[in-house]
Amino acid sequence: MIAVLATGFALFPYAGVRPADFFAGFGHEALIAVCALMVLGQGLVRTGALEPIGRLLGRLWARAPFISLLATLTIGAILSAFVNNTPIVVLLLPILISVCLRTSSSAASVLMPMGFATLVGGMATTVGTSTHLLVVSVARGLGLDPIGMFDFVLPAAIAGGVAILYLWLIAPRLLPPRTIDLGNL
Repeated sequence: MIAVLATGFALFPYAGVRPADFFAGFGHEALIAVCALMVLGQGLVRTGALEPIGRLLGRLWARAPFISLLATLTIGAILSAFVNNTPIVVLLLPILISVCLRTSSSAASVLMPMGFATLVGGMATTVGTSTHLLVVSVARGLGLDPIGMFDFVLPAAIAGGVAILYLWLIAPRLLPPRTIDLGNL
C-alpha cells in the first residue's frame, strides 16, 4: 500500500509531498529496535535456547505447584525485561498447558497471570516494551535528557513486586475455572 501511494505521488506530484517521505518512518530507530527484538525473540524460540528454563519449570511444577506459579511469574517477568514478551509466552504456554492437563487444574488460573507477568516485566527496561523504545526516542528528539536502559527499574520493580504478588496469590482465585478442550489442540 505504501509503495502504491509513493508511486502515485511520484506520477502525480503534489506540492509539499515527496514520495520518499512515505518510507521515512521505516528508518526510525525505535522501529528498528522493535524489529530486532522480535527477531531475537523468535531466534530464541526457534533455536530452543530457552528450553532449559522451560524444562526446569516443568520439573518444579511436578513437585510444588504453588511455589512453581511464583517461579513462573518471576522468571517470565525477568526474561520479558530483556526480550519481547511474546517469545516468553510462546515458550511457557505448552509447558503450562501440559501442567494444567496433568494436574486437572484450571488453565485460566495459570495462563492469565503468566501473560500479565510478562507484560509487567517488560516495564523494567527501555527494551522491554516497544512503548518504552518510542518514549526514549521521542524524548531524545525533543532534546530531553537521555533515558538509560535501566532508568525504569526502580519504579518497575516496586510495581512489579506488587503485581507479581497479586498475580500469584489473588488473581488465580478470581479467575473462573476453565478446562482445556483437547479437541481444539
